[in-house]
Amino acid sequence: MADPFSFTGAARDVWQFLTFLRGVAGANVIAAQFKWDATRTDGSDKITVHKHREDEHPDRFWYEVEAMDDYTFLRFPVVESCAHELVGMVKGQTNPDARYWRWVAPVPPGAIVGGERPNLMVDFVVVGYRPKALLKYFTGAA
Repeated sequence: MADPFSFTGAARDVWQFLTFLRGVAGANVIAAQFKWDATRTDGSDKITVHKHREDEHPDRFWYEVEAMDDYTFLRFPVVESCAHELVGMVKGQTNPDARYWRWVAPVPPGAIVGGERPNLMVDFVVVGYRPKALLKYFTGAA
């Protein structure tokens, strides 16, 4: 019988990391699932996702996980195969900011399109953990 959690590529790597993380003392892993419109459907009430709309393009919006002391967040769509993540840039900044992201449908091979596409409506999961616990785990520091 096949393992129901046998993934390939990036999904497998994320799953292995999350499995490892659960065993790290002090990581205090939290997780929640959200609909494409940033509404929580299940999981921790500690995680809040904000949805920022682009005024001039109502079909484009950006997600942001509300910051929590000592936590870092991972996010991934529940259907990875149809989603391509774009990272946002805050007005006035010269570099993209990983706190802001959105998912779009992949561009078919050979297609010539502009850089702006509407959001993909895909549910997603956000997992939070304490990176200090990882440092402690790997360095043996008390």
